[in-house]
Amino acid sequence: MKLPYGVTGFYNSDEQKPPEMELSEYKELCNGIAKKLNGELLEFSDTLYPANFYKADFKLPALNICLVMNKHYPIVAFATAVEDLKIQFIDYAEGAAEVPEKFTVLPVSVLETPVPENLEELPDSDLNKGEIDQIQYWKPETIGETIFNFWD
Repeated sequence: MKLPYGVTGFYNSDEQKPPEMELSEYKELCNGIAKKLNGELLEFSDTLYPANFYKADFKLPALNICLVMNKHYPIVAFATAVEDLKIQFIDYAEGAAEVPEKFTVLPVSVLETPVPENLEELPDSDLNKGEIDQIQYWKPETIGETIFNFWD
């Protein structure tokens, strides 16, 4: 997975500010998923400080689930829980099938990819200097912890 510029939400003052996703697009996505999966959108949060992602909780006929979306890119992932600064990612094919093509649904295999100690070994990374500094400071273990982080 290519890590795009600003995906962590960080940048130095002399660097270009990362793009921002429209909150309305995420709300529309969540409402659509709830409807298509015969579920209920229980909670929607865009203020999980210091998180760099939005979170929605769903009650579906078969399970309760969360959908997180990066605040800077249309990158989403399903999870069973988002708590204590930890996300328990899962693959949820039925839900992923309902996500429009303009969003990228990341599977657990990508989310659990280890972050190399030598950040120059990150494949296809467009991370900025501020992001590299933050990764070196916070030391995320996985790509998922980098894309969906709780750094401040």
